[in-house]
Amino acid sequence: MVSVVCELQWLTYLLQDFRVSFIQPSTLYCDNRSALHIAANSVFHERTKHIEIDCHIVREKALQGLIKLLPISSANQLADIYTKPLSPGAFQFLYSKLGMSNIYSQLEGGS
Repeated sequence: MVSVVCELQWLTYLLQDFRVSFIQPSTLYCDNRSALHIAANSVFHERTKHIEIDCHIVREKALQGLIKLLPISSANQLADIYTKPLSPGAFQFLYSKLGMSNIYSQLEGGS
């Protein structure tokens, strides 16, 4: 999450420099409920010691209104098509939701 938040911050500065209007906050979906709770909780535990700086950055940007953290079901996490091996059914479901099409389908005998 912290990488995405840093990229969003950079894009925000870039858009401001170009005087392009944009909608804030940016919605950031996360399928890890623990990460959402850690980012929202101001009290750190021994188990989260190694990620404390990342949590501060995400929490700070959420409080500033740059991002809005929302939970999403793992089954609907569109990024999984790019990052995880999926079963054919799950792949086809996410593939269809992205609106992607196979440009080689006619060469393969499809329509």
